[in-house]
Amino acid sequence: MGPYYRGTSQGMGAFFDMLYEHPILMLLFVVGAVGTAIYFWRKKTTKEQSGL
Repeated sequence: MGPYYRGTSQGMGAFFDMLYEHPILMLLFVVGAVGTAIYFWRKKTTKEQSGL
């Protein structure tokens, strides 16, 4: 039996189990999400400034 969590599919449970077993992956996901958010935020602000 694979890792199961309440209200999630088996694939999602396996994903969370992988993150618990390898915490560095969680850190990489957070860094990637923050980097992506900063990229889109800067892209949006430069677009607004060029329109002035």
